[in-house]
Amino acid sequence: MHKLFVPYVMGNRDFIENVKTLSEAGADIVEVGVPFSDPVADGPVIMNVGNKAIQEGINIQYIFDQLTENQDEIQSKYVLMTYYNIINHYGESAFLNACEQAGVYGLIIPDLPHELVQQLKAHHPERKTNIISLIAMTTSNTRSHQIAKDAEGFIYTVTMNATTGEDGKFHPELKNRIKDIKAHTEVPVVAGFGIRTAAHVKDIIEASDGVVIGSEIVKRFENDDKQTTIEYLKTIRNVLN
Repeated sequence: MHKLFVPYVMGNRDFIENVKTLSEAGADIVEVGVPFSDPVADGPVIMNVGNKAIQEGINIQYIFDQLTENQDEIQSKYVLMTYYNIINHYGESAFLNACEQAGVYGLIIPDLPHELVQQLKAHHPERKTNIISLIAMTTSNTRSHQIAKDAEGFIYTVTMNATTGEDGKFHPELKNRIKDIKAHTEVPVVAGFGIRTAAHVKDIIEASDGVVIGSEIVKRFENDDKQTTIEYLKTIRNVLN
């Protein structure tokens, strides 16, 4: 089975070129982080690049404009990782309309609990953008089964009780939890947080339908030359294949 590669980039001045690089390297879905002053799920690497992007004057409108302008040149699907404050400030209907214009496949909103995600869906039945569900290791089985049943697009399973960027310290029950979630949903179940290496990927996809890699890719775009980064991306894609 084809496993999903879901790499993350921060929405900064270079993000559209980085999205194209990831798409060309075999990303199935690219996750674009919207810079936010008070993130709750981001570790230090992503927080730092987010703060830099804010200082560069990047905002959600810039991201929408760039995606709208370049969507025909991006082969992968792409989703936005954002916080509800940004959506609320923009206006829910206007935000979802802008997502549709920009070709956004889905939204990951880590500070919005399941009940409010369902409310958001119900308020906008005409939307074409998926609202992606997150399931943490601390979520009860009953609740995770309900989230799985209601999910659309894909499910993002958090591998540990931490922020992004921890190094492969996956929860001991992670694989069993992923298998249980998969039994209650029709959409792919991918795993993210702390996944850095091909070995991590090989381990996780014994249970999951794919992986999200964030901090490691952000670091490589910040510090390495493009060809070195592409070689890394190819090693991940090869394992997933």
